[in-house]
This record gives sequence, C-alpha cells and structure tokens, in this order.
Amino acid sequence: PHFANSRSGQLTRTRSMPEKDFGVSLESDQEQDHDLTMVPPGHRVKRRTSASAVVIQKALKGQLRKMSGVFNSLLTPEKRAIRKVLELSRDKTTYFGGLTQDFLGYMTDQDSGSELLQTVRQFLTQMKSYLRQSSELEPPIESLIPEDQIDRVLEKAMHKCVLKPLKSVISDALQEAMVRSGAWTELKENMSLAKTKPPAEMGVSDALPPDAVAIEKIRQKFQAMCKLYSPEKKVGRLLQVCKLIYTIMEDNSGRLFGADDFLPMLTFVLAQCDMPQLDNEILYMMELLDPTLLNGEGGYYLTSAYGAMSLIKNFQEEQAARVLSSQTRDTLHQWHRRRTMQRTAPSIDDFQNYLRVALQELDSGCTAKTLSVRPQATVEEVCSLCAVKFSVSDPQKYGLFLVTEGTTQQLAPDTHPQKIKAELNL
Repeated sequence: PHFANSRSGQLTRTRSMPEKDFGVSLESDQEQDHDLTMVPPGHRVKRRTSASAVVIQKALKGQLRKMSGVFNSLLTPEKRAIRKVLELSRDKTTYFGGLTQDFLGYMTDQDSGSELLQTVRQFLTQMKSYLRQSSELEPPIESLIPEDQIDRVLEKAMHKCVLKPLKSVISDALQEAMVRSGAWTELKENMSLAKTKPPAEMGVSDALPPDAVAIEKIRQKFQAMCKLYSPEKKVGRLLQVCKLIYTIMEDNSGRLFGADDFLPMLTFVLAQCDMPQLDNEILYMMELLDPTLLNGEGGYYLTSAYGAMSLIKNFQEEQAARVLSSQTRDTLHQWHRRRTMQRTAPSIDDFQNYLRVALQELDSGCTAKTLSVRPQATVEEVCSLCAVKFSVSDPQKYGLFLVTEGTTQQLAPDTHPQKIKAELNL
C-alpha cells in the first residue's frame, strides 16, 4: 500500500471511484436526455431511429445551439464575466480551477468551526487578486467590466464558486462547534428566558415594540436570510429587518429614535423571534462580508446585531444586561480592526498550498483528501500528516509516490512535494 497524489494532470493517480466535483452546473437542460420509456421489469427495449427522425433531431439541436448563443449574447457584461469565472473554476486543467476545486475538497474534509470562516475569506481575497493578475480569463475582465466595478463583480463570482457549494459545510461546522462547546445549549436557554421578559426588562423605554404580526414578519425575513449563501445579500436582509424595526418604533411613538434606543429594541425582537441559529448567521456575515462594505450602513447594523446577540447570550434572570459589556466592546473593536486592516496583495506563490493525496489500499481502492501543505514541507512531514488524516495505524509501511502518465516513482523522505508540483508547471 502507498500514498499517491491524485491531482489530475499534475501529481496524479489512477482513480477507482469518481472524484466529487464542486461548483454550479453550467450544462444546459437542452443537452439532457428526457426520453423515458416504461417497460416491464426484466425487459429491454431496442430503439430504432428513422432517417427522418435523425434529420429532425439534428435540426432541433442546431436551433437549440442558436438559441443558447442568443441567450448568452443577451447576458449583461456583469453576468457574462461571472459566468466566465464559474466556467474557469470548474476546469481543473487551469490553475484557478485546480486551486478552487482543491480548496473546496480541503474545506469539505474539515470538521471544526475554529477559524473556518477566516480561512474562507482569505481564499476569496487571494483568488480575486489572482484573477486580476492572471491571463486565464478570456476575454479579459477589463474588456467586460469598468475598472471601478471589477472587484465587486469578482466578489460576486467567488461567492458562487466557493460559498454556494460550501454553504452547508460551513453551517454544519459552526453548529457542531457550538454544540461541542456547550454554547448552543446555553444560548437556547438564555434566549428562552429572555423571550419571557417584558420590553422594559430588556432595556426598552419609550418605544412601543412590534406586535405579534410584525414579529412573525421579521422572523420570516430572518428565515429567508438563513437560506442565502452570499454574505452581502444576507446583510441586505438584515438591513430590511433593522429598518422595519426603526419604522415600527417611530410610527408607534411619533418621534425619531437613536442608536441607544435601537439596541435594546433589537435585543427584544431577536429574543421574541427565538432563533438561536442567528448567532452563527451573524458570525458568517461578520467574517465573510467584503471588508470594503464594513464601514457603511451594513457594518453598523451588523455590529448592532452582534451586540444584541451578546446581550442575550449573557442574559441573567436577576437583572437583564441592558448595556454591552466591556469585553463585548473590545471584541467588536478588535474584529473591526482585523477585518478593515489594509493588507498587501498576496503573491501567486501564496495560492499553491494545497495538495491532493490519495491513499491506495489493495482491498478498498483509493480514498483521496486535499491537504494544506506548506511549500517547504518534506515528504516525511507529508506522510506524517497523511497518517493522521487517513487514520493509518502503521505509517512506517507507507510512502509517498508520484504517479504521472502511467509511471510511478517513490519520493525520497527529504524531498519537497510542493516544489515538485511547481516544477511540473501545474
């Protein structure tokens, strides 16, 4: 048995099972076969296609191709650019596509919510920077999008390439982390307790709170927000909720309210909605939202939502916490500095930290994982990492092999797999 790298066209292996493909399907429904025939069990049907039917089918396919071409020509430049990035992200023979698919595979193998979102955000930023430098996009994005709009369009494209396929993975990891730490149970108990308290005990003074109908409407907006994968669109739904709360406060009282009045009301509304999963939703937005959007209205309401959830999480039966603790304020300040910090653009060398490795067993075939491997890591270090990731009990019996075009070569313990991959011009 041996470890063998599985990056197709790079460090390759012979696969015994199909590799999972990530991303958004770009195939049209026109290319799918919808001709179904009901037959008795055990019977097979032989089909004969007449010459006239062949002519009709060819004519229809030609018309469908023309329609597809017309559809593509009608796409806005922004949608055409996003579509190009999506196509490139699924093409594993390209540098961008290979890195994106490797990253998706790597993140799918993770089972911890710790620093997960920061890792994803860093990858989004790195890949946007790479696409702006790379010549892989054809036509160049500058020919489709004005210079001042490129970053925004690439951000949306990366959301589709990365966040859409990883949405459930990230949600599950964050939820599992909360459950393991006991924070989930504590949050549910505190939220249930806060829900029983009248507005005055939550710090609401002059304003009348939303009624049951309005609370249900807000809950539905939050439920719709939870289904979205784009942090920007999530923040858009959060803005709708916050503005609705402000409107209700002002309509019920006939006067304007400030931030000091809004936070207690938002805390009361969140408690009445009784959706503890909003804690992870807020974290998702705070860590994945484009840093350029944090200084606007969205950033303000996002920090307000974080503060409201913090009050609920620290709710005490004897005395409701009506002001943010100094710890919560410090956490928000540190988060804001970290997310808005100006950083130098990453170099292309930063993008090659993933290695696809397969475990080849004689009795069970191949099992592949995408691992995060430092550029200077040796084969010995990679084998030790593989032993942990693949749960190998006797790692000394295994080695790391390079398989290319039908040839197999065992790599020496002191060689560097990432350097070998780079030398293969992959």
